[in-house]
Amino acid sequence: MARTEETTELVKHLIGSYTLEAEIYQVLLGIANEQGDILEESGDVDRCAALFTRKDELLRSIARIETEIEPLKRQWWSGQAGLESRERLNGLLDCILATIEAIMAQEQRNEQLLLSRQEQVRTGLSHLRRASAMSRVADSDEPLPRFMDVSR
Repeated sequence: MARTEETTELVKHLIGSYTLEAEIYQVLLGIANEQGDILEESGDVDRCAALFTRKDELLRSIARIETEIEPLKRQWWSGQAGLESRERLNGLLDCILATIEAIMAQEQRNEQLLLSRQEQVRTGLSHLRRASAMSRVADSDEPLPRFMDVSR
């Protein structure tokens, strides 16, 4: 096979692989956005957590693709690909990078939403505990502890 044909096949394979990665990253971004929506709306942490399995599967797919194309990437950097091929591949890599950055930003927002939800639950539980304790004291025939007796 001539050098040009090898380079063309290499470029086709890399572009195909990176196109698939770009699509997977878009799905990951969609899932991260969905998790954010869930946390903002219902706060259903179980439903949100269920999406982690799908994210893990997608990340494993990306890892497999990267493992497969690693030798091709080394050839690419040492090869003599044409300007058009380089521009096309670089554009695709820029798209992937932008999506990864968007995923990271959404994941940070999701983490903040989870922390906020955690604080809301903690505060709610604290109020319930106090109300429960007050109810038990009010229902009891025992005298109020001195610090709770407001009649004095």
